[in-house]
Amino acid sequence: MAGLLDIAALTEKVPVGAAKVEVFGVSAKGVAVLLGRFPELRLLMTGREIGPERLMQMGGDVVAAVIAAGIGFPGDEGQEAAAGRLNVEAQADLLAATLRLTFPNGLGPFVEKLTALGAVMGGEAAASAKAPATKSRSRSKS
Repeated sequence: MAGLLDIAALTEKVPVGAAKVEVFGVSAKGVAVLLGRFPELRLLMTGREIGPERLMQMGGDVVAAVIAAGIGFPGDEGQEAAAGRLNVEAQADLLAATLRLTFPNGLGPFVEKLTALGAVMGGEAAASAKAPATKSRSRSKS
């Protein structure tokens, strides 16, 4: 059986000028960092597809943060500053690769998985809430 160390991470090398930047996609930690800083991203995670053009409309700070998270540095101010200095074409290329790698099946199936997970977690919480806290004593037969 393969372990996580045996699995090659899905990556894409995106040409930016004379260099190539390795993009991994955004991890769960990265998503948490992004959602914490940019609540408006939550609105996009409702099952609708997110394209690079929509993210770019949200502003430079969001774009730079998503790019930094996509290359494995969520919340890193230096990486975000560097991403913010890139030209718009390079940013669009990096965003497109980040989205492809973060949501390889599209955002819709990802949201469906989260919804199903929430239902399972909610079901466990509901079941434990219905369980009695203590057992009642038996009635006296006298």
